[in-house]
Amino acid sequence: MSKEKVLVLFGDSLTDYFPMELFQDVEAQVYNRGEEGNTVPEMAARAEMDVVSLKPDLVLMQGGANDYLLPFYRGAEVVAGQLLRTAERILEKLPGTRICIESLYPMYTKKTGNALPFWSEGKSNEEIQAVNSEIERLCGEKEIPYVDVYRELIGEDGELPLSYTVDGVHLSREGYEQVWKVLSQVLIAEKFLR
Repeated sequence: MSKEKVLVLFGDSLTDYFPMELFQDVEAQVYNRGEEGNTVPEMAARAEMDVVSLKPDLVLMQGGANDYLLPFYRGAEVVAGQLLRTAERILEKLPGTRICIESLYPMYTKKTGNALPFWSEGKSNEEIQAVNSEIERLCGEKEIPYVDVYRELIGEDGELPLSYTVDGVHLSREGYEQVWKVLSQVLIAEKFLR
């Protein structure tokens, strides 16, 4: 009898808040290891406990939004580099595991009648795309699959549609359903979903 497959969702609050009922038909034991407020270095610090110890067959990894939102944002190369190094450290310990790294998600950054949360001040989706381009480039170099969720979420005006978000950054149920469209295709390709 073969062991049940294990899937780990690894990331920050965007993973933490994912409506897990969307994963109900996934043919694996699914663990959500999102942690609200985590930066990529904080994710790296808990990778052993939250990912390696579970010996997953597949990891869907998402991170970098908090690094970008910090007042002392260190740039696309730093954030992407730390994300990829975290994935590589997991793969060194679990060479049979597959990791797919998601793009950063877009944000809503325009001023509206409602005050936006302080974190969107001075932020842009153009810079998020710069981070994504660097993640995609490094994934190509390291032969780690890159999952472009950004394209499914971005509106025609270059912003995260208001219907997809609760506060400009975190997603609404409708936003998560758009992410699920992308992730479900990955899970079908990886034979975790029919």
